[in-house]
Amino acid sequence: MKFFIIPNMTRENAFSVTIDVIKELLALDCEVLMDKSLESHFSGYVIHFGEQETLLNIADIVVSVGGDGSFINAAKLATENNKPLLCINAGKLAYLACLESDELNLLSKVIKREYITEKRMMLDVSILDKSDRIIYHSNCINDAVVSRSGVIRIMKLSVSCNNAPLIDYMADGVIVATPTGSTAYSLSAGGPVIDPCVESILLTPVCAHSVFSRSVVLGGNSELEITHDNSGEAILSCDGQSAVLIPEGAKVSVKRSQNYASFIKIKNDTFIDVLNKKISG
Repeated sequence: MKFFIIPNMTRENAFSVTIDVIKELLALDCEVLMDKSLESHFSGYVIHFGEQETLLNIADIVVSVGGDGSFINAAKLATENNKPLLCINAGKLAYLACLESDELNLLSKVIKREYITEKRMMLDVSILDKSDRIIYHSNCINDAVVSRSGVIRIMKLSVSCNNAPLIDYMADGVIVATPTGSTAYSLSAGGPVIDPCVESILLTPVCAHSVFSRSVVLGGNSELEITHDNSGEAILSCDGQSAVLIPEGAKVSVKRSQNYASFIKIKNDTFIDVLNKKISG
């Protein structure tokens, strides 16, 4: 079985955890693949280095070592190549982790195919200009955020759902999240936690200037359009990546993606088990 490993080398413990993962996989007679840019870090081990695109194509499973941010980025690569993702925690809080760093002995279950894959819905996000032409597109696993560029100040954001007006927010921004993303930025902005098995789209204002502004949970088939009041530059950020300017008169379209991310699950803990452990721990 071939494993393509993507470590987040900016994480303090990522190097040592990755070494342990490699040793465990080699002991299980697996083939370990890595991008050639990492050869100087891991050249002392029996690893096949090469171009990421080529190795992703031949890998059976993608392994991400890091935290939730690392997992999200790796999940996009895995989804694009139709591969399942196994997430190994090298930090502290990581809701998407399949294994902790002291549970690597459970990798043997992957070889025996004693695991399931959880399908997580994604968002299809586009910026459309005045002529409804798509000028930017992305698929999100966590969230899409519309906010003010430059100096933070209040802005009016109008949201419609399935071509009908839904709500106007006077706020610093608005977060459109998947159930997976409900434990990320949306949670820190006061949004609810949603079980990933419930396909839905979560709308959460950021620092809303009204005591009556609350999160809204919508059905998974909802199609949203977000416009702003053009009183200043607005930006769109998908899964925390580099922001894109929303041109004057343009709108942001958000709906459920046709793609699903596949996360490997080895242990029998439920979403509630993970939630209790991460929040109270």
